[in-house]
Amino acid sequence: MNSYEVEQPILNTPYEEPAEYWYIEEGKLPEIKTGRREAGYFYRDPKAPLASGEHEARGRWEPLTLVNLIREGIKQWRKQDYPGVTRTTLELLKYWQRDGRQHRLFFAQIEAAETIIFLNEARADFLHGIDIPLDETSDERKAEGYNAFKRNACKMATGAGKTTVMGMLAAWSILNKVNNRGDGRFSDVVLAVCPNVTIRDRLQELDPAKGDASLYRTRDLVPPHLMADLIKGKVLMTNWHVFEPQGIQVGGVSAKVSKAGVPVRIKETITIGAKTTTARGKRYLTSDELDRQVAAGLISILSEDRDKQGNLKKVSVESVKYVESDTAMVNRVLGKEIGGKQNILVFNDEAHHAYRIRKVEPDEDEGVCDKKIGRDCLFVIFVI
Repeated sequence: MNSYEVEQPILNTPYEEPAEYWYIEEGKLPEIKTGRREAGYFYRDPKAPLASGEHEARGRWEPLTLVNLIREGIKQWRKQDYPGVTRTTLELLKYWQRDGRQHRLFFAQIEAAETIIFLNEARADFLHGIDIPLDETSDERKAEGYNAFKRNACKMATGAGKTTVMGMLAAWSILNKVNNRGDGRFSDVVLAVCPNVTIRDRLQELDPAKGDASLYRTRDLVPPHLMADLIKGKVLMTNWHVFEPQGIQVGGVSAKVSKAGVPVRIKETITIGAKTTTARGKRYLTSDELDRQVAAGLISILSEDRDKQGNLKKVSVESVKYVESDTAMVNRVLGKEIGGKQNILVFNDEAHHAYRIRKVEPDEDEGVCDKKIGRDCLFVIFVI
């Protein structure tokens, strides 16, 4: 057994807050430490050279200060029986943690739901010093009237049961809204966004209309007497691809620009590749497809990047696309009845599959987290 292996890797039960953990450091024997491991990560500047003799430096420890602060706040809030929450929320929290449950929930699931509830319902003194930054949009979008929005992320280990947490939070939001229509913190419309058809089909169990076949009963997330209220809400499942504004077709498909809809001017960098595709936040076109789009007036080349042999590697282009308006897109995705709602709770499931398009010139201090969402995240977004 080498110095990085331990005889008993699992120290804690999944049903209680971790009470101890292994501390492993190169050159030292593994050590069991009491308490919960601090949230954080090791970071090493990928541009920095390794020191002499180093094979792979793990970098410096960066604590996630806000996460640790929230964890401690929730712990104290839980001990005092959740001050500030509504009667409906308290009933659910007690129901999820009651003795004798056939399907006992993991501590990670309880804490994930508690985190979202804590940030929205906890008494003000528990939230002192906790400032969740809004998800800011670009300057261009701000100029068009778009505002920043609130987005909370629950990062959970693979197999920890994110779908169950989604069911817990959907029930929390819907039941609170049904019991108090005037409370803007809640919504009776929940939209679960996921990356593919397989996951979308799996998430159908989040639909309260399925009654006893829904997750709320199979996982015992909602007391039977509250199911009649739960089915007054809507839970919709879709793939995130549908949010791409659709082009407007007039008189059939044409190779030329159809000037129906809302004009959107786009500048982007395109890499010349073996096939036309989009992968890992980059857009690729073949040389022939690039020539076709230029000839059809779909794009204009602003600058070119060629290798030493004169082969085209990248092009900076500008295009004007005519797409459906935001209102039309929301009505298409949600339906006109639900699209008119002022409050919507959005779950972005498996968010690590969704890439942001890279900037042409990334900022020097921009980390990899801006390029790709961390693995196994559930984003909870409140659209108001």
